[in-house]
Amino acid sequence: MTGVVARSVESIASALRQFFTAEHVAARDGFLQRRDPRVTLLAVGGLALAVMMTRTLAVTLLFGLVTVVLARLSAVPLRRLLARSAVVPLASAVIVLPQAVLLPGETLVSVFGFGVTDAGIAYVVLFTARVGVGVALLSLIVLTTPFSAVLAAMRRLRVPVALVWVFAVTYRYLFLFFNEMRRLVLARNSRTTGADGVREGWRDARRLSGTFLLRTLNRGERVGRGMRARGGARPPSPYGQQRAVDAGDYALAAVAVAALVISGVVRWGL
Repeated sequence: MTGVVARSVESIASALRQFFTAEHVAARDGFLQRRDPRVTLLAVGGLALAVMMTRTLAVTLLFGLVTVVLARLSAVPLRRLLARSAVVPLASAVIVLPQAVLLPGETLVSVFGFGVTDAGIAYVVLFTARVGVGVALLSLIVLTTPFSAVLAAMRRLRVPVALVWVFAVTYRYLFLFFNEMRRLVLARNSRTTGADGVREGWRDARRLSGTFLLRTLNRGERVGRGMRARGGARPPSPYGQQRAVDAGDYALAAVAVAALVISGVVRWGL
């Protein structure tokens, strides 16, 4: 599988591994890095909930500005934040794109006999903006808080143990998943000479898909047995360093509460 498919698999696997392993931003001296992880989870999660509640583009853009300010105060590169947050809203825009012609309204342009309405365009833009801002806010948690601290904060907030286990095991298993993918591609490339085309690449991909599925299932079983052998039957204990709540934590929580109130008033009070 030395063609386009192999290069695509290697590029995607490398990018995803960098996505999950890049925590050096969390080691910087920024606003969110200095906050208690419990406050960060609740406050930033509250801001994301407020974004999902809003139904106006102006309020959504206001929350987008708040996200940019938090990123700047936390020494998070805006380019990296945008790169991490762009895939989900773009996919969401493709999903809701038919609403541009399905929603009734004033027709702006006709495409292949279908009328694109102003209400449909407004809905697609608002939906995409909401998803983009919400994903960017949640990405701030990942970028500014180590994953171990996130798990510890979830346990201290009395999140159900089963849910914490799901996050912990998924995070750990993704590393093995991507590593297994790259090993299969490397093994196949080392036994192939010459450059294959797209058709040959897809043929190799079909042949390797079954092997990859079996190996990932086997690796998952081995991960489970290893966790049980190391005391995995017990619930995960919080091992992050607990911080004292200071004025910055209260300010962040106040911003989140104000955002929820504003979103609720704009949606249901006006």
